[in-house]
Amino acid sequence: MTYIKFFLGLLFCCFLNNVIFAQDSIPKNWKFSFQLDNRFSSIRNTDILILGAKVGSQYKNRLRVGGGVSFITSPVEVTFFNQKNDVRGTVDIGFWYGSLFADLIVYKNDKWEWLITEQIGFGKLSIVRTTVDDDVVRAARVNLWVNETSTQTSYKIRPWIGVGIGVGYRRIFNGDNLLSDTFNAPIYIGKLILYPQYWLKK
Repeated sequence: MTYIKFFLGLLFCCFLNNVIFAQDSIPKNWKFSFQLDNRFSSIRNTDILILGAKVGSQYKNRLRVGGGVSFITSPVEVTFFNQKNDVRGTVDIGFWYGSLFADLIVYKNDKWEWLITEQIGFGKLSIVRTTVDDDVVRAARVNLWVNETSTQTSYKIRPWIGVGIGVGYRRIFNGDNLLSDTFNAPIYIGKLILYPQYWLKK
């Protein structure tokens, strides 16, 4: 949770910095962007909600780049059976990662936007293994390299706020088959979009 708080604090500082200095520091063809980026996915057939936020800059109506952070709010419990030791237990899995992203804007008008997103991230996976008696057998933290590719559509409800939906796929680059089988999964996107440039124009 310390890393999550650090990245959220960093994102918030970036947000304030861009809002305060946007008119002077961002070139004419670039504008500031901020998104709450929530994704629905699964781990071993267990549904999960991934919370996220992104900050970045948009070049005209063509490209958006920046960084963000994503995490699940609570660990996912996965049941396993060790045939060698004839023991049944559970594994609690949690993760977070920071990422860099690029949005290729395919179509855009005053209300609608369609884009393709490529996102690469690095973070930590936590694994706590317990027995049926809740005895901790093993606790570990593993580096996590993540890639997400998705397509998204958004609609601007008001000049300052919009919503978006999308679909994509999450891949793990760690090279471990067990991790890949656990984390490689489709993602379904639902997000709230804020347009701070509306207030800057005021």
